[in-house]
Parts: sequence; structure tokens; C-alpha cells
Amino acid sequence: MISIMKKGFVPLLVLALVMVALSCAPKAEGTAEAAPTTIRHITMGTAGVGGTNYPTGIAMSALWNANIPGIKAVAIATNGSPHNIDLLRTNDADVAQCRSLEAYRAFNGISPYPEKMPWLRSLTGGLFSDVFQVVATKASGIKSIADFRGKRIAVGPVGSGGEVDARETLAAYGLTYNDVKASFVEFAQGIEMIDDGLVDGGIIGVALGAAGMQELMLGGKVIILPITDDALKALKKVNEFYIRRNIPADIYPNQNYTVATVGTPPDVVIVREEMDADLVYKMTKTLYSNLPAIHAVSALLTQFTKDLVLPEDQMLIPYHEGAKKYFKEMGWLK
Repeated sequence: MISIMKKGFVPLLVLALVMVALSCAPKAEGTAEAAPTTIRHITMGTAGVGGTNYPTGIAMSALWNANIPGIKAVAIATNGSPHNIDLLRTNDADVAQCRSLEAYRAFNGISPYPEKMPWLRSLTGGLFSDVFQVVATKASGIKSIADFRGKRIAVGPVGSGGEVDARETLAAYGLTYNDVKASFVEFAQGIEMIDDGLVDGGIIGVALGAAGMQELMLGGKVIILPITDDALKALKKVNEFYIRRNIPADIYPNQNYTVATVGTPPDVVIVREEMDADLVYKMTKTLYSNLPAIHAVSALLTQFTKDLVLPEDQMLIPYHEGAKKYFKEMGWLK
């Protein structure tokens, strides 16, 4: 069994990351502001506890709590981007991490979203990019995604961003869930099932170099499968923003080969349009003023810099006015 997935490890890891975030963060400035008489509670949606998003959300919440008087932010585990969007829709969350592509679908009312959600806004530029990492056990004899027919395959929880990736990837090879024996599990559990031989493969939408993938590959029992040019063309018909990405050789243990795969635009932090602009300004400023604390969570988050504060016409959803104000002050947006 993969050690990183053992019960009790992730909560301890998250606690350690919170301590790192707080130790890296500068203290809120003395008595510049009077202590507020009321506390605003802010709930942040992340993803499953086994990935990068959950500890990232905890670190961000810790920074906001340490630097913005009058708020109490808490990160919660969720089923990922579609779930987070729904939590914002029902006002059960105030802020959330989200794949840009998923936010774009919801903003424009593209399936599986029956109605447009024009109130979605981004509090940040890009965080980091996900790539499709399709794996198969060597024992299964699978050499291509086309060989998944009739096999046991781990995909994300129903309705999650990872599950959408899996469904669309299978479709690009002429397959549906009726053609495979799908297990709809959070990606950390899926990786553990692959390692234990309970499934034959999986379609895992995580950031390049994710810890769970590192440990899975360490055992030498699996291979990473490529996504062909024809499959990419089929995927781009579903969503034009899918792009060709490569997994360089030696990113993982026992992987001395380059893998052609597919990537998505960077994740972002989303809020509702009506969220107070001054609060959003402070939240955005706090994150970008404390990048070392965010980068300490994972090497993946070293991508989170001003370089991914893209021009407005390149963002898949609009920036919130509060975030835009900060970016313009910094000279990152015109």
C-alpha cells in the first residue's frame, strides 16, 4: 500500500503545511486597524485531501486569517471543481479553487451546466496547470488507452473535474463507461487501488509531479500511456482549450521515457461577482504578497506567480474587480 495514502498521514501533512504557511507569512501590521467587532466567516472549497488543492486551500486560508483583520477563513475538502462551483452557486462556499476550463463551462452554460453562471469571477491569475496522466498496470497487458475496453479503470468522483477528463478521454478513443468497469473514486484512492491491483489502470487529472503519482511510479508496477494526436483532435472538438503537453522523462521514478499527453489551462481561485471588492482586493494582495508561503506547499505551486496573471482577453472567466484593482496597481494588467 502506498505510504502517503495511509490514514492519518494526510491530516498530519496538512497541519505541517499550515505551520509552514504561518511561519513564512509576515505578521499583520500592528494596530493600523482597530479590531473588528464582528467576524466574517469565509469557506473555501478545495478538492480531495490526497491532492495539492486541499493543503493549498489550508495555506491560503491561514494567510488570510493572519493578514486580514475581521475574517475567519477555513478550507474544506470537496469533490473538486464542479462541486466547488455548485457550492458557490448555493452560497455554501465563498471562495474556491477551480479548473479554468470548468469555470469557463459554467460561466457559459456549456454541458454539464444547464444554465449560464455569469457571476463567476477569478480572484487570482493561474495557480498551476493539470495534465492528464493515464496509467496502466504492467500486469494488465494494456499498451494503449484503446485497450481499456473491458478493464477495471479508476476515474474521479462522479461530476468532478477529473471524472469529466476521464469521460472525455475515453470518448476520444470511442469508449464509454459502458465499455469499462469504472470505479468513481477520489484520485488518492484511485492511485492506491492501482498500486494494490484492484483496478487495471486509471485516468488521473493532477498536476505534473504530484506526490501520489511519485509514489505510485516508485513501485515500478505501472506505465504511463500516451494520448495520440487523433485523440487530442477529438478532445479539442469537445473543448478547444485542451492543449498538447508532454510528461518529460524522469519526472517520476522508473519513467525514463517522454509521454505525450494533454493539459488544461491553469487552475484559478473563484468567487462570486458580488463579493465585496475591498475584501477581494485584500485577499488577492495577501496571496501575492506571500508567495513563499504558497510555494512551500508544493513545488507545483512555484508556477503561481505574477507571470500567470494573464491579460483579461486571455482569461476564461473575468477577474473580480477587487483582484483587477490590485493587478493594475502592481502594473500586471493594463
